[in-house]
Amino acid sequence: MRELYKLTLVALLAFAPVGVASAFHGGGVAHCDGCHSMHNSADNPISGTANQLLLKGSDASSTCLNCHNGSGSYHVNSSDGSNVNQGGDYYWMTLTYNVVVRGNTTSFEADNHGHNIISGDYGFLADDRTDNAGIDTGFLPSALQCTSCHDPHGKVNGGTKNFQPPISASTGYQPKDLIGDNAGAAFTDPAPIAASSGFGPPGFGASVDYGSGMSEWCANCHGLYINDNQKHPSGNGEQLNGEAANYNSYVATGDFTGVIGTAFDGLVPFERGVTTGGWDLNPTSTVGADNNSNVMCLTCHRAHASANANAGKWDFEVEFLAKSHALVSPDVPVGAAVYYDDGVVIDPEAKYGEYQRSLCNKCHVQD
Repeated sequence: MRELYKLTLVALLAFAPVGVASAFHGGGVAHCDGCHSMHNSADNPISGTANQLLLKGSDASSTCLNCHNGSGSYHVNSSDGSNVNQGGDYYWMTLTYNVVVRGNTTSFEADNHGHNIISGDYGFLADDRTDNAGIDTGFLPSALQCTSCHDPHGKVNGGTKNFQPPISASTGYQPKDLIGDNAGAAFTDPAPIAASSGFGPPGFGASVDYGSGMSEWCANCHGLYINDNQKHPSGNGEQLNGEAANYNSYVATGDFTGVIGTAFDGLVPFERGVTTGGWDLNPTSTVGADNNSNVMCLTCHRAHASANANAGKWDFEVEFLAKSHALVSPDVPVGAAVYYDDGVVIDPEAKYGEYQRSLCNKCHVQD
């Protein structure tokens, strides 16, 4: 049964699925006991350390990972890179892997694979490269945690109800630092609109249909990466226009036999321009783009982390996808989900062909 999620703060934050029992986060907020130990007792299961926020972990991200650590379903941090949810796998933030490139050994640093959440109990540290922070909004990497993007209480502007507008209820969210103080400016853009497939196999958020607002949401911290003519256009106003025809006809390098009814590629998603809520979207849709569709940050990146540099959905630094660095590195576990869509690991050579070039060509057709 299809389950729709209205996103409270970022793609894939789940509300109660339609027609089934509510999940832990049903309605946007769990029961207090799930995350807090009222008397800061031994209920803190990993760190055992008292903290002023009464969390069951030593910090917010550790508290989230008490449940979300592991493989499959709603987990976001595997031990082997096997997770296939659309947000990505924080495993890649722990792995620096090496590849021989033109006779020289090149390292692909863990820090460059995604967002460096801070979790003392699970060994995640802040990114020490300030150029990767949302410095234009005053948000620093020393404060980045799961609750920087996901609202744990669902209470902004009076809270939200399952599947009901206004989406703008998430405008004004104030991220916190590790001790609960405000970190950076309050968010000025509301949560994105999207619909995700459900909790169970083949994976939480295995398929997503994006409506609108994703780039604007990211710009709450990364404001320098939107509405800037020196960077790739991204946002609600960046319609594909004539490139929608390219998207729909492009199947693979040299293959332009695609039709709109089956043109959607989950490795190169787009927003459909839907602004009325996730109930108007279909996460299992295969329909391609039209002139109102727009490019967004998650067209090319994963929100959490990926095997590729800059959290890329594909490897931006190789000529052929089959030669992607994570695919050929001996340091990457066998079976790790380097490329995947709809909760299924993809062999890019089998899907696209041995000589498939960058998936930028899905829109730009330069191959």
